[in-house]
Amino acid sequence: MKKLLLAILPVLCLVLSSIDLKAQGNLSFEGVRSVYIRNSGQIMEREELKGYFVFYVSDKVDRHTNEYTIQITDNNLNKIKEIKFEDDKNIQVLESSYNGNSIMFLFYNAKEKTLEYRAYGFDGKVKSSYTKELNKRSNALLQETYGTKSEEGQNEALFSVGDQGYTTVFPVKEGKYYSYEVNFFYTSQKKQWSYEAAEEQEDKYAAALYLGATDSLVLFEVVKKPKLMSGKIHSFLLALNIFTGKKEFEITTEFEDFKFYPMNISTLNGKSDFMLMGTYTDKGDNVTADNTLGLAVYTMNSKGTVTSKKYNSWENDFSKYLTTDSKGKIKKIGYLYFHKLIQTSDGKIFAIGEGYRKVADGMGIAMNVLGMLGGGGGRSNNTMMQTTDLIFIQFNDKFGLESAKVYDKHNNNCSMPLGADYVSPHKLALLIRAQGGFDYDFTQTDNEHTRFSVGYDDYERSDNYKGKTFNSISYAGGNLTTDKIELTSKAKWLKIFPAKTGYVMLMEYFKKDKKLDLRLEKLN
Repeated sequence: MKKLLLAILPVLCLVLSSIDLKAQGNLSFEGVRSVYIRNSGQIMEREELKGYFVFYVSDKVDRHTNEYTIQITDNNLNKIKEIKFEDDKNIQVLESSYNGNSIMFLFYNAKEKTLEYRAYGFDGKVKSSYTKELNKRSNALLQETYGTKSEEGQNEALFSVGDQGYTTVFPVKEGKYYSYEVNFFYTSQKKQWSYEAAEEQEDKYAAALYLGATDSLVLFEVVKKPKLMSGKIHSFLLALNIFTGKKEFEITTEFEDFKFYPMNISTLNGKSDFMLMGTYTDKGDNVTADNTLGLAVYTMNSKGTVTSKKYNSWENDFSKYLTTDSKGKIKKIGYLYFHKLIQTSDGKIFAIGEGYRKVADGMGIAMNVLGMLGGGGGRSNNTMMQTTDLIFIQFNDKFGLESAKVYDKHNNNCSMPLGADYVSPHKLALLIRAQGGFDYDFTQTDNEHTRFSVGYDDYERSDNYKGKTFNSISYAGGNLTTDKIELTSKAKWLKIFPAKTGYVMLMEYFKKDKKLDLRLEKLN
């Protein structure tokens, strides 16, 4: 399999070249037995789109062997290369990622209980390769993590870190501790490092959630609890040095004034500091039960020192632009997860958020009641998650709120794995993202950040049209504009990717026909 996968790299060199191939706009792949959105992606050079890749199971050779296919196209959907190979049916490509210098695949072998990471460079050589053997309990945790993913699910364990390499995080069980392991793989050399949190862990449960990276740090929110089903959750910010793997700092986000729960980071233009954004609560609040008070923006330096803090409350600040209830919570929105932070060349800072909230799960409650009455019901969550509207927020250079606007869309229900009733709001958001439950698709910008567009899905029920729509919010020249196209499809799932200026790329999977369709759709 390695020899065949090495053929990817010369192909990518062609994709990233300046050759201008004739626009095609439509492409179909037959014999697609199984495909996951998280094993497809766009090939970017900085902010410029160069092409797409997709990995899928194309055939069953025998009861022990599958045929696998990798397809690579340019940005006009001209087919560049098709690579087929046969391998053990037990391997799964859990996730894949592209970082400008290479593609990395995360392989999982359920039979051998191993994880294997492989990154391939443009010179056709393996940039990094690492195999991790899992013990029985860690293997069970991994299967639990990935076994709940739908085919529409997004990455939650493998992330590109600019042109430096890739970072991964996955759950492990070491003795009595539920913990996590972070790995980093360089693309410029055959080198990697691991950080095993269980070696110095005190709480029984700890989980790391990837936030982002700077030029020298990879950053995680670490959630700790005294026991697995406890509601007493504490949040920490962990920074690991990209070049050494050493812990630079791990600081509590429960500061003297509020509890802060970071969701995203963003580097600031022309500065070494980075920006953290998330929600905050009162010191005594239970994050799994109480409402958040608003949105906080922190700036920090590479040593973990907070250089500035700005709190924008739902009750006082957001209420100038949005309708809030008596508790200061945004009506009908719930919690906010921020998909993207972007700073434009004119100094504006934008945050693109999407609402989500807990709602009662009637089936889960009934199953729990049945179980308590001895009727054979199993353990279930009493709640499920519901995604709500999109919120577009604009800040000034001091992170003060300048405007906030809600873009209405339909609500979607999303079931959660067992135990989700007891996890933090940020972890719930990552679980929703892993299930493909959010409607946000992408944010696309130019290299200079003079303009950008945000894309998201919706479902329209009007007299003229009933069905799925793609919606865009674009910023250029200080102005915001919106656009919408109607999407009619009989596919099992449909995913929208960024494309060249003025277009989006639609990928549709028809499971019954074993067919994958890709097409460019022009925006109005």
